[in-house]
Amino acid sequence: MNQSSPCYCIAVYLNLCATSKAMLLVPGFVLNVFVLASLASSFLSRRSKIKKNVAMFILSSTTCNIINMTLWPLMVHWRDRGHWALGWTLCEIMVNVKHITSSASFHYTFFISFSVYLTIVCGWSRVVDRKTFLALQLLFPIVPVLIKGLTQHLLGNAANHLDVVNRTCFSYINDRAMRILILVKIVAFVPLNLYFYAHILHTTFRSAKQMNRSQAANKRLAKTFGVISLITVIAHIPGGAFSLLAEQKICLETVMEFLQDLPNLSSPIILLCMNKELRDQCVLLLQRRACSQHRPGFFSTGQHKTLPRSETLQSNL
Repeated sequence: MNQSSPCYCIAVYLNLCATSKAMLLVPGFVLNVFVLASLASSFLSRRSKIKKNVAMFILSSTTCNIINMTLWPLMVHWRDRGHWALGWTLCEIMVNVKHITSSASFHYTFFISFSVYLTIVCGWSRVVDRKTFLALQLLFPIVPVLIKGLTQHLLGNAANHLDVVNRTCFSYINDRAMRILILVKIVAFVPLNLYFYAHILHTTFRSAKQMNRSQAANKRLAKTFGVISLITVIAHIPGGAFSLLAEQKICLETVMEFLQDLPNLSSPIILLCMNKELRDQCVLLLQRRACSQHRPGFFSTGQHKTLPRSETLQSNL
């Protein structure tokens, strides 16, 4: 903790951050649970068009967000009291779980775009549908963090995130391995994700042009991908920039932690933008809640006859 800062400024600041986090907890948790409910509703529906590999990534990403957000009350308690009073063991568990879930959630969403890229651009749909390939994609986001933790314990160099003097539990600021993972994400995976979006759109536009078909559906896809790209940059770049700062200040870490948790809110929004079937199920759930009955004929077939290439893209998203 920065001892030179006025105590009252730190107290007011930490209480403000705790209040902001508490205000975001309920809508963020509800949004992720609603995505899970929509996914379950899609599976129970006979008209489900979500591919199994995409469904697994949606399930994994949303589950990681929910697990991460269940730790927020601990963080709010810490910020509100100004010190960590829950013990070393719980501090380490919280830090490692946050590391795994925050990293894995982004990569699961990334692999949806990667799978669509391989299917639409490369024509490797058979590779994408293989169980071995799916298993590798599901394990990839978790393996680096687990290897880091296992290596530290084997070498007897496990990170101690609890400052016993100031009673604060640093979750990111003094973890070099986590900063490396975040750096790799914002330098490599975020730009690569944006490249996938651009190349997928380029392929669909070129296909429609060669076959002399309307570009109306592709223009809608371009707007959707534009929104997804903007949300991705806003949710990940600021937090990644703060995480690279090495100063161990409690106020700085609080800002960084808040920015690092923004993907928990943006991830379900991106998933809803990417998958039409998921959006349709969300609307159905809202209609059932409002009217207590299912409205037949909700799925319109007219929107799927404009561009076969776009239909393929929508079915793979």
